[in-house]
Amino acid sequence: MIYTVELNFSDPSCLEEWSAWYNTYLRQLVTVPGLHSAQRFRAVNGNAAPWEFLALYNLASLDVYEHATYRSIGGGGNASKAYHHAISRRRNVYNGINGFPEVSADARLLLTGGVTAPPVLGDVLFVPLSAGAGAQQAGATRLDGQPQERCIALAHAATVAGLDPAALDGVTIYAPMTERYSISMA
Repeated sequence: MIYTVELNFSDPSCLEEWSAWYNTYLRQLVTVPGLHSAQRFRAVNGNAAPWEFLALYNLASLDVYEHATYRSIGGGGNASKAYHHAISRRRNVYNGINGFPEVSADARLLLTGGVTAPPVLGDVLFVPLSAGAGAQQAGATRLDGQPQERCIALAHAATVAGLDPAALDGVTIYAPMTERYSISMA
């Protein structure tokens, strides 16, 4: 199961501070039993991206949000209270793949908005995802449950750069901001 947190941050005066805080927070999150890995991304297809930032997590189950460790480090948005004035976000969990590999600096993660059929973009192979839960409170985290269907892909940056921009309508292209953190690194 993967957990996506899509974010926009509206206060440029503390963007660097928030980003540094978030990177440290990811390292804490991977100490939660059942939260296997975390990585952050930033959209590289400009204003076409509805969400500028993305955090992608590999989870064992929704039980992660009930864990005392998750609550103790401020999971569910409590740790980011200092930045709530600038954060808008959407959270969801998806089935379709058991986990996602690290996205290296020379790769791109592609994520569709709400399509049920994978787009055809050259050699890029999209995997369909379906919401693993609807809109609900899951322990300390509020899930939006949207979009219910989407597709995800991993491709080399040069491959993505060679695609027809018109064919990318509805696809957000993300570049990694961090390495993939896992419990073995915490």
